[in-house]
Amino acid sequence: MPYSKEFAGKGGHIDLVKNPDVQNFLNECECLTQPSAEEAKKITEDYVLWEGEGGKLPDYVVASDASPHKEAISGLFPSTQIGYVKNSMIIIEVSEFDNLKPINSNFVDPFKVAELHRSGDPISFTLPGCNVRYKGAETVKDGFRMAVYEQLSDMRTSFTNDKNFNVVGTLLAIDNGEVELERCPACGSQEEFKFKKNEEVQRCAVCEKDAYITDVMRIHEQISDLGDNGSAITRFMNVVEHLIIASFIRMVGYRDPSLLSRMAFIIDGPLAIFGQPAKVHTRLLRLYAKVRKHLVEKGYQPPLIIGIQKTGPAVEHAKALSPYIPIGAFKVIDDEYRHKYIAARSEASTNFGHETYYGQDFIFKTRNGKVFVFGLVYPFSKKMPSIAEDEEALSNSKVRFSREKVEIDLYRPQLTQAMNLITHFELELYENAIVPIALAHRHASISLVPGGKVLDILSKKGMNL
Repeated sequence: MPYSKEFAGKGGHIDLVKNPDVQNFLNECECLTQPSAEEAKKITEDYVLWEGEGGKLPDYVVASDASPHKEAISGLFPSTQIGYVKNSMIIIEVSEFDNLKPINSNFVDPFKVAELHRSGDPISFTLPGCNVRYKGAETVKDGFRMAVYEQLSDMRTSFTNDKNFNVVGTLLAIDNGEVELERCPACGSQEEFKFKKNEEVQRCAVCEKDAYITDVMRIHEQISDLGDNGSAITRFMNVVEHLIIASFIRMVGYRDPSLLSRMAFIIDGPLAIFGQPAKVHTRLLRLYAKVRKHLVEKGYQPPLIIGIQKTGPAVEHAKALSPYIPIGAFKVIDDEYRHKYIAARSEASTNFGHETYYGQDFIFKTRNGKVFVFGLVYPFSKKMPSIAEDEEALSNSKVRFSREKVEIDLYRPQLTQAMNLITHFELELYENAIVPIALAHRHASISLVPGGKVLDILSKKGMNL
């Protein structure tokens, strides 16, 4: 590491270039490369032409995006860090969006566009990072756990005056009112915590520190007292984005099921939870199965819930094949296809995304020639049986789910509705973008300058530094 204001030498790379060990290492490496025209045509032979254009669109579209600011506050020792997370939800009434362009005009109405921008609803979170103890907590990790619980249990994630529909209320509802934790998050001792309504904080009998219901997400496990805690703040952002959408869906479904059936929800990224909070994906899968059953019993269509990916291996693969994918064609990304063409250098598994994904990915090329990778929630309440007799039964269950999750008929009519929605809202301003996600990102994003600089000043002033 250099000293402050010390610059790297201009010839530091020469030793690496001349080193034969480096060249020998590189010669032994392989990676995915751009497919040739012949290979691309062969890969896209089994893409299916979409014949469902013109179906009914939802009346309302809700899009969500989030952005973190997690830089160390400049000039402080040792790398003092406060994390900021901004989550934004935007609600678009489809009929109003369609009226943006006046009759007999090629230009949109700027006043209606401005009104559309104002429909965003941002939620802000502040988290302690390196060298910051929140409310006198003994360690940075303990303070981080406390801050996560406090902010996810208050009204900012509820959208109503009812705490049953905030993130903590949603965690309880998914697990039928009782969330279990088998290990103390503070001292690591084997303890049995059973969190219930009005009992979301419990005391460990060994270390006598508080355990919080939100500790089941395990975000705090990436926290250290002195190291960079940016990864934990990013994990918080990712899992909370999914849980806030889930809380909103629960609230609308309880208050007005007919309205929920006429809505679509778009999440930026795959329908998956990664890292320490990954097990939350099973809770979300269970919740959406309950929502689906609740609406069907009342005679309504379940809401459309999709994730749209802007980056990643699947998106890179789709872009590479774009010239060879027929207009209006789609492909379900089954595990064989993924391991052969998208993740060809990774270890194959009996069920891709078994520990992380709660939705199935598709590739789709619109009538205008834009390529999208999107996901739909699995039409199941769980991936595995409640009890697996042995390892062989467990493996067989994974293989069976891997086959069942890609059956196209299970996703109709939501597959058609999703492709209609993407086509209707595709945006020329950015590559392979749609309007709802672009608007949500605009409300959620935090620029490095001046946004990041202003937050650094805010942090220093707020902590009297």
